Amino acid sequence: MKNAQRLISNACRQMELEAFDPGPVPDDGVLVENEYTAVSVGTELYNWLHGADWGQSASFPRTTGYCNAGRVLEVGKNVTEVVTGDRVAGQGNHASHSVLTGVYHKVPDAVSSRHAAFLVMAAIALHGIRRARIALGESVAVLGLGLVGQFSVALARLAGAMPLIAIDLDDSRLEKARGMGAEVLFNPEKTSDLVETVRTLCREDGANVVIEATGNSAVYPTAMKLACQAGRVVATGSPRGPVEMDFFFELHLREVELLSGFHPITPEADHLYYRWTKQRERAMLLDLMADPAKLPVEHLITHVARPDQCQEIYDMLADDPAQALGVAFEWRQDT
Repeated sequence: MKNAQRLISNACRQMELEAFDPGPVPDDGVLVENEYTAVSVGTELYNWLHGADWGQSASFPRTTGYCNAGRVLEVGKNVTEVVTGDRVAGQGNHASHSVLTGVYHKVPDAVSSRHAAFLVMAAIALHGIRRARIALGESVAVLGLGLVGQFSVALARLAGAMPLIAIDLDDSRLEKARGMGAEVLFNPEKTSDLVETVRTLCREDGANVVIEATGNSAVYPTAMKLACQAGRVVATGSPRGPVEMDFFFELHLREVELLSGFHPITPEADHLYYRWTKQRERAMLLDLMADPAKLPVEHLITHVARPDQCQEIYDMLADDPAQALGVAFEWRQDT
């Protein structure tokens, strides 16, 4: 295909734009001309800085990104759920064109491609919420207010969290969490005793559910202390590194549950006793995005860049991450 381009990394801390051929469309796939691709700051940035994910050896060249939205140019002969001209969202790389198979979704008319590009980030948060098993009236604290944390706040509100507490070191992110439905905001650097303060807001000796969305292994001891006895701590962020904590006193004696919310394990096929497949979850999230009162997206977007600005964008995310929250590349040629 002429004029197809993608982001490529040929060394640590290096990103550029290159021409490429997306390849043929398989019988069960679609060719998408991307309008937007969204950055997964935690995973992408770690891999960009180290040339591999945690525990793996660096290898190049590396493509990047797994959040795309655009218009279907071609469909495989076995595809029936979408037609040429439909807009879809899926897990395509940062590129002008993506060949998608498996899990991709038709985007409702009421949802812009700009917003739909963040679908997978919302799905990561939703998997953590499912793992948390939040019941109406349970207290919930969300630690870390990047994209996953922000979406976790909105979804915990819909699940019935009372009170809903948002915690982050950045005041601007705290204010955005208020727009997602957080009732109480805490900056640990401006709170004399975070754990005791949170406990005063909860009916028990801490939050029923703590969503850890920073991906910072050093935060886990605090997350455990924030949970009430027999509470649940959900690891929604991926902690790339060892976690040091007092397992006996903070987890074992208090019977705190530590749950992993690793989104890729979300099942592909449903079951009588677990209906929440990737297809069902993401279709629901798109429906929620269609109503900004339920799942707002626009106010989370801080940067929309041209693909040829990729090095500048990744440098900014590495060196001055407080500037950014939702970051997307716009691939449309007419803008």
